[in-house]
Amino acid sequence: SNGESKGWSSIWGLQVPSKLKIFTWRLARHSLPTSDVLHHRNMSPSHVCALCGADDNWRHSLLDCNYARCVWALSNEDMVQHMCMQRDEQAKRWLFLMSESLPQEEFTTMIVTLWAIWAARRKAIYEDIFQSPMETNLFIQSYLSDIYALDKPSNNTRGQPMVRPTCWISPPDGFLKINV
Repeated sequence: SNGESKGWSSIWGLQVPSKLKIFTWRLARHSLPTSDVLHHRNMSPSHVCALCGADDNWRHSLLDCNYARCVWALSNEDMVQHMCMQRDEQAKRWLFLMSESLPQEEFTTMIVTLWAIWAARRKAIYEDIFQSPMETNLFIQSYLSDIYALDKPSNNTRGQPMVRPTCWISPPDGFLKINV
C-alpha cells in the first residue's frame, strides 16, 4: 500500500548509520530477540523480561520497562507523551505512525533512543554491564550530535588545506599488504 511504502521510505531515508536502520527494520518486522520472540521460537524457556520479570515484548523492552522509562524520562517530554499515547501493539504500524506524526529530528531522536535502550538492555542481560539511564542518555546526546555534525559541511575557518583520504600505495617487492 502507499502508506506502507511511505513508512518504509521514512525509515530507510533516515540520516542515521545503517545499523540503526536495520535495528528499526527488525523492530518493524517483529524480529528483535525480545523474550517473547525467543520463547515463541523455542530459544528461551521464558517470555518474561530478564530485567524486571514482566511479560516481555518490543513495547515493554523499549518503552514500558522501568529501565526504558527512566531513559525516556530524560528525553523531550512532548515527544515521549506523543509516543506513549499511541498504544498500537504492532511495532510496524506504531513506527510508521511516529514517522508521519513527529518532526524528522524528533523521529531520528526517537530511533536513536530506542536503539540505545536496546543496546543497554542487551549489555545488562548478556554481559552484566549495567549503564545508568543518565549514561545512556549522555550516549544518545553524543551520538545525535555526531550524526548532525556529519550532516553539516565542515567549518574549515583557519584556511588549512583539507585533508584528502590517502590513496592506496602498493607494498615494496617481496612484501604483502593487508588492509584491515
